[in-house]
Amino acid sequence: MLREMLDSLSRNRTGIMLIITAALSTAVGQMLWKLSQHFPDAYLIVGFFFYFCGAVLMIVAFRFGDLSLLHPLLSVGYIFSIILGSFFLGEKLSIVQISGIMIIFAGASLIGGGDK
Repeated sequence: MLREMLDSLSRNRTGIMLIITAALSTAVGQMLWKLSQHFPDAYLIVGFFFYFCGAVLMIVAFRFGDLSLLHPLLSVGYIFSIILGSFFLGEKLSIVQISGIMIIFAGASLIGGGDK
């Protein structure tokens, strides 16, 4: 089973990296939209740019792996959003959110680790 997981990671490495980058880019875009309440023009436009880049990266990523393997990895965007909110917006992390991060990370790792 470990061998199959490593083979899958090797085969789909490019797609996995692109989809994780897409999730990060869309999370950054959404955070900038939130910040646009205070700075309407700049943050809103840059936020749309990041979100657009994330969408394009997602489309490209699907050329390098199976949809059933890559699409669930977009859930790491929730992890990025919580971390960005904590660091840049001063939002407090609860034990429930930290537990959720661990569960999402474990699930994304299990799904992203095998395509058979």
